[in-house]
Amino acid sequence: MYNRMVYVDEIDITSALIASHISIGDVYRASPWSKVLAVQKEGSEFISDTFNFEDFPVFSLQPTSPLPPITVPSYNYHNQAIYVNDIHVTGVSTAGIVQVGGIEHIDAVSRTKHIRLLSDEQ
Repeated sequence: MYNRMVYVDEIDITSALIASHISIGDVYRASPWSKVLAVQKEGSEFISDTFNFEDFPVFSLQPTSPLPPITVPSYNYHNQAIYVNDIHVTGVSTAGIVQVGGIEHIDAVSRTKHIRLLSDEQ
């Protein structure tokens, strides 16, 4: 794994939500994971329906295996430090990652089911 210093002068993150990951420095593994069931209903009447993750196949699917690494010819200057002046992030959400530094493994999964219940048109 890496063994270096990371210097960040300024980081401005407006929003970080729903299993998002923000890291400054080297990380061995990041595994942000989220499972979201959002119900949006038109009108002011309360709904008594119950929604369960098990009712929707998207939540029981197995993730696909990652693709094998791609070899890219490159030349690296092995500097033991990372210097960053300014970072501005408007938003990171739903198993997203903001990483300044090295990362060995990423296993990010997000499952979202959005249900809209609309009133009958007259």
